[in-house]
Amino acid sequence: MSHETARRATIRDVAAAAGVSAQTVSRVINGSTHVNPGTRAQVTRSIAELGYTPDVAAQNLARLKRSSSLGSTS
Repeated sequence: MSHETARRATIRDVAAAAGVSAQTVSRVINGSTHVNPGTRAQVTRSIAELGYTPDVAAQNLARLKRSSSLGSTS
């Protein structure tokens, strides 16, 4: 198994395959209504083709960073 096939697909991989930005992929994943239906379909297709699954550890890290920065006095 090569290094490339062992690597998990990322949002950036999905974005490149769908021809959109990583932010657009994020909007689709998070259910935002601010995405054109055709774009949403292309992103969804790319997610399925690449076998993308969200990285739970990365989501938790992002959530932690957001919550720890609220109310910060620095």
